[in-house]
Amino acid sequence: MNPSISLMTPTPHFANDLADVVRIFWGGAQFRINEPGGEIVIAHTEREENGVRFCRVEMTGSAEGNAEKSQAVSSDPLLEKRYHKRLIKQALYDVMKQATGRTPPWGSLTGIRPTRLLYEGMSRGLTLEQAEAETRETFDLLPEKAALLREIIEVQQALSVPQDDEVDLYVGIPFCVSRCAYCSFLSGEVGKGKQLAPYVEALKKEIAGTLELIQEKGLRPRAFYMGGGTPTSLSAALLDQVLSAAQPFIDHAMEVTVEAGRPDTIDADKLIVIHDHRATRISINPQTMHDQTLEIIGRRHTTAQTEAAYALARKIGFHHINMDLIAGLPGENLDMFLQTLQWSRNLSPESLTVHTLSIKRSSLLHLWEAQLPDGDMVSQMVDAGREEAARRGMRPYYLYRQKHMAGNLENVGYALPGHACAYNVDMMEETGHVLACGAGAISKRVDPSIGRIERAPNVSEVQHYIDRTDEMLQRKRTLWQDNWKK
Repeated sequence: MNPSISLMTPTPHFANDLADVVRIFWGGAQFRINEPGGEIVIAHTEREENGVRFCRVEMTGSAEGNAEKSQAVSSDPLLEKRYHKRLIKQALYDVMKQATGRTPPWGSLTGIRPTRLLYEGMSRGLTLEQAEAETRETFDLLPEKAALLREIIEVQQALSVPQDDEVDLYVGIPFCVSRCAYCSFLSGEVGKGKQLAPYVEALKKEIAGTLELIQEKGLRPRAFYMGGGTPTSLSAALLDQVLSAAQPFIDHAMEVTVEAGRPDTIDADKLIVIHDHRATRISINPQTMHDQTLEIIGRRHTTAQTEAAYALARKIGFHHINMDLIAGLPGENLDMFLQTLQWSRNLSPESLTVHTLSIKRSSLLHLWEAQLPDGDMVSQMVDAGREEAARRGMRPYYLYRQKHMAGNLENVGYALPGHACAYNVDMMEETGHVLACGAGAISKRVDPSIGRIERAPNVSEVQHYIDRTDEMLQRKRTLWQDNWKK
């Protein structure tokens, strides 16, 4: 059911948040904000009495329900806004449960990083177990999802915590040999490759300037991550140039990741370059073992190429390879996903990321209106991924969620002991500084003590980036000015 909905609310600045709650249950719902005419009307009203806010939500039309929630008004403006929004969303969530008879796996949560809720509880003096219970009860999480959050935090607590004088360096290569049908990133297809060399020259300049900034500010290298796009869409020679530019950082980093990514872009020369530049971790990502699915989603490589890439990487000497798989790809069922999991076991990656397909509006799958597995089946796929990872001795170490995910589920990274990627944790939990180079890359400065994060994005279009590299460097310098906390 994907109805048209009239959302009548006295707080229209929360309208998108309320729409997100409805889409947990009805993913394709269309909204009118404070305009009558929908086949379903959701009316939100509220009042305050003696310092307590009461929020009531009523649904009428082709589906019905009502609920009221209350919360003491906070004197802290930031907390008040957060709790006000949460109160309305939870009242609407209760109405949606009445109307549909469904309990979503993540309850009323619509945020990207649910681990933050447990960390928030622990900052108030709760134990991890107490924070888990509070989050589960407040947001109506299924017990297994709350337990997953607890286990992730247990793993993270054993990792090195980012220090204020440490920084991660991200280098982005926004090119791919073809565009995957589910992709919404602003990556360009390589085509004839005319932009590759000019892009690398601009990138080397930005990296050099960024390393100067790191030295000037007395920052220490933490983790290096080269992503994309597909970094191995570059030739071995261009790849060598980029990594050579970053080598002064790499030499002192605690971990070095390069996304080799697409098996059809990998050859011995490129892997040797990556290995010689001291990469400690690479990704070779098949997404599925089924060649027919790979063709449908535009991957343009085969299972045999994936197997060959893994064998080659092992021969060259890589001891940590990450594999990405996607649950919910078009045309696939549970048996097919189980076959992929079993096949991946033979390749023995040290870490495994199980993604849930997310259909973004700018992706080809959205345009094609592809037939996808239903939410219950995708949930079984995700559960199977977790069970398989556990059988291999892997534990979950980071999690994030996206809008428009099949089954309202999650993406989870699993790793063998000693193989959790610190950069991934820094990014997902937003606990570490990042200086990012390349088109579309976003630098980030954080102050966890006050929950403040400031960002400096680079322009996304490749030619604009090439033309404005000096401006991208200046944005980083502005971000790192000494008085940024004032």
